Amino acid sequence: MLPLVRRRLGLSPPRLLRAICSRAGSTRIGDTTVALRAAERIELVGSANRSLLPSGSDSEETLATLEWLAKKALLRQDAMLLGESVGTLRSLAFRFCEVTGREAEHVSISRDTTESDLKQRREIRGGSVVYSDLPVVQAAVNGRVLIIEGLEKAERNLLPILNNLLENREMQLDSGAFLVHPRRYDKLLAEGATEADLAARQLVRCHDDFLVLVIGLPVPRFPGAPLDPPLRSR
Repeated sequence: MLPLVRRRLGLSPPRLLRAICSRAGSTRIGDTTVALRAAERIELVGSANRSLLPSGSDSEETLATLEWLAKKALLRQDAMLLGESVGTLRSLAFRFCEVTGREAEHVSISRDTTESDLKQRREIRGGSVVYSDLPVVQAAVNGRVLIIEGLEKAERNLLPILNNLLENREMQLDSGAFLVHPRRYDKLLAEGATEADLAARQLVRCHDDFLVLVIGLPVPRFPGAPLDPPLRSR
């Protein structure tokens, strides 16, 4: 129906459905356009189980969530998906990574998760002790999407570490290195420090494109710990 006829009949404008449109170098979800990053490791680009998405495909509900995540990514803000079906939330997170071409790292939290499980693993190589970065650190350094599942199961000693990563993009690593917010790292460079100086001080720059998507169940309906204030704002 033509817009003029609709207005004369007192009808509201037609509701435009969201859609995903991919072009060279960008993807548009609804009215939001996200630039695509060239994946260095294509095997890490998210792939969703579409059978677990609402209505089993890219429904209007799914696209609305994906567009909201795209807006959060453009603002460089972390996000939390809260719901009763963890499988659906996980599929939404991986579907977002899939349509935007983002590499993803996945971490599942349980009651037995410790600080070392989030940071680095100590290994013996050639008779020497070396530290290997685990998914949380790899995502932060390489600008990937970090999907944290089961946050409501996290013990209290883990929450300050996660909150510091979300709020300040900082983390003390077991190797002695220290993750630093990109703006703070760049400020040190602007003040005269060199990358060699910062490397000698074991300062590691957190990537600008690092994004955290948290998946959780609502508490107290489900067993677990309630959200800390820094997480409620997401």
